[in-house]
Amino acid sequence: MVITEILNVVLPVFLLLGVGFVVGKYMLIDSKSVSDLSIYVFSPALFFYSVSTSEMDMADLGRIVLFSFGLFLVFGVFVFAAGKVFGWDKVYQNTLMLASGFPNAGNYGLPIILFAFGEEGVAIGIIYLVMQSLLMNSAGVFYASNHHEMPKKDIFFQVLRMPGFIAILLALLLKVLEVPLPSAVENATGLLGQASIPTMLTLLGITLASIRLQNVLRFIWTATMFKLVVFPLIAFGLLLFLYPADALEAKVLLVAAATPTAATTTLLAIKFGMNPDMVSSAMFVNTFASIVTIPVLLIVL
Repeated sequence: MVITEILNVVLPVFLLLGVGFVVGKYMLIDSKSVSDLSIYVFSPALFFYSVSTSEMDMADLGRIVLFSFGLFLVFGVFVFAAGKVFGWDKVYQNTLMLASGFPNAGNYGLPIILFAFGEEGVAIGIIYLVMQSLLMNSAGVFYASNHHEMPKKDIFFQVLRMPGFIAILLALLLKVLEVPLPSAVENATGLLGQASIPTMLTLLGITLASIRLQNVLRFIWTATMFKLVVFPLIAFGLLLFLYPADALEAKVLLVAAATPTAATTTLLAIKFGMNPDMVSSAMFVNTFASIVTIPVLLIVL
């Protein structure tokens, strides 16, 4: 029963990927334009709507923030150390961070959390999703654009200019100040946000249509192991310091961290030219592999 329910969540993802793959094979689509539309319109609307309408428990926000940023920093140090050991250059390390350092805690993680832990678990998952969105639109942009010797000042301002980053900060500010959102704004951002996930997944399929997998197999294997094994293990270690082992928060955050790579990484890779074929291939493979790893984790929990 568990596996059947999880497959009902995962398989629609692959159906949308398949649509994009077919479109990419038989139609001339400018993926850069589609990527920009998602980055500058659909995704910011989704982030703003999700944060501004969520029922976040501010009392538990601190530990989840600590976990989110701590996990990302420890994993970043791990990738940097592995790069030193194996002699990876900066571009390769940045690509690997994009492909394995940002879990799909939203459209993949939340449905699974809802099924496994109910509405109480979803409330925790939404807070983690907000932190991941913030990291994606700051650190993710940094890793995607930190190549070709771009000045660090330019990278910093690039992060600040990203609509997704601005949308999350604005929504959080409204949330903290308890400013009510006008119905027209809520409805408009909700409608635009609904287009984000199918657009990202279809675009990913379009990108996959032009990939020669044999050229990036070693990278895919490394990124998949890092995302589905190393990342959750680090998360588990951090959670032991923050929560009792049987706490609902610990279980929800571990499942969210164990989800495959977020589709937004492909958008960033396309926009900034950071090996989009490698990032999208790794995301596709570890999403497929998670059909096995996520059910196993849920059974253990």
